[in-house]
Amino acid sequence: MTFSAAPEAVRRHVASPPPPQFRARGRRLMSIAPVASPVLATLRVAASTRESPSPARRVAPARSRVVERVVVRSRAVPSDTTAASAMSADVPSLRLIYFDVMAKGLQVTMVAHHSGLSWEGKPEGFAWRDGPNAMKPKGVAPFGQLPLLFVGGDDTAPVAQATAIAAVIGKLAGTDGAENMNDFAMSSMLVAEAEDIYAALQKGQPTLYAKIGSGVKTEQTHEELWTTSLPHHLGCLEKLCDENGGFTSTGVTCGEMFLWGVLHQVVLLAKAFAFEGRPKLAAYYERIASMERTVEVLEGKSPAGSMAQYFVAGPIH
Repeated sequence: MTFSAAPEAVRRHVASPPPPQFRARGRRLMSIAPVASPVLATLRVAASTRESPSPARRVAPARSRVVERVVVRSRAVPSDTTAASAMSADVPSLRLIYFDVMAKGLQVTMVAHHSGLSWEGKPEGFAWRDGPNAMKPKGVAPFGQLPLLFVGGDDTAPVAQATAIAAVIGKLAGTDGAENMNDFAMSSMLVAEAEDIYAALQKGQPTLYAKIGSGVKTEQTHEELWTTSLPHHLGCLEKLCDENGGFTSTGVTCGEMFLWGVLHQVVLLAKAFAFEGRPKLAAYYERIASMERTVEVLEGKSPAGSMAQYFVAGPIH
C-alpha cells in the first residue's frame, strides 16, 4: 500500500507526506494479499482477584464476576483534535489506567494519544492498593496489575496487558496496519520486540524501586544488558528500519508508537549508545519525537498526565 492509498486516518496523522522512497517502498517480509476487512470483535474478560505472581504474596481466592459483553467496532479516525471530538457514537469510550511512571505506561499512552481516538486517563482520586476506592482489592484487574483499558465504560471488564491494549486501540483506530498484511505483520513484530527490550531492561537495569543487587538485578545482568542484549536488539531494529525512519508504509502504526515508548526509556539512560552506528533507528526516534502528540505525552499534557522516569542510571559498561 502506498502512502497515498493509506486510510484517511493515517494520512492526516502525518504533518507532511513522506518522501518518494518512503511511499514507493514495499516491505521485505512477505507477499500475502491483504486479509479481509476487520470484523466486529467482542471482548469478554473474566475478572479475578489473583495477586501479583510474587512468591512473597498470598493468592486470594477467586471470585466470579458477571460482566456485560462489549462490542468493539473497528474504525479509522483521523488523528487530530477536531476529528477526535467529532467521533461518531459507534466508537466506544476508552479509559486507560496506569501509575504515574513510564515503565509499561509510556508505550500504551503513545498508542492511545496517536490513535486519534478520544480517551481518558485515571479518574480523579484513583488509588490502586490502599483506600476506600482502591482498585486492586476489588478484583477488577484480570491479572492483578496495570495497565488496564476500559472499553465502553468503567463498568465493563477491562482489557489487561500492554500488548493487548495496544492491539485493541490499534484495531479501533485503524492504526494496526490491518489493511496491508506487511504493515500488520511489522507492527505486531515491533510490539513483541519492544516487550523483549523491556524485559531485558527489567532484568539488568536499576529502577526507581529496585537497585542493582535486588532480585535478578546483578552486576553481571547489568553488564550483559549493555554489552550483549541491547546491542543485539537495537542492531536488529536498525536493519528493519528504512532510510526515512519508518518500519511500515505509513510510519505511524500502533507498533511503531509502542516501540518508541520503550526506546525512549533506553534513550533517557544513554542516547549516544542507543544510536551509535544506527542512523536509521535514530531517524525513526527523532521523527516520532518531533510529533506534536509525542511532545504532549512527554510534557504530561495527555490524559495520562505526567510520568516519571522508571529506569534510572547505573554503571554503563
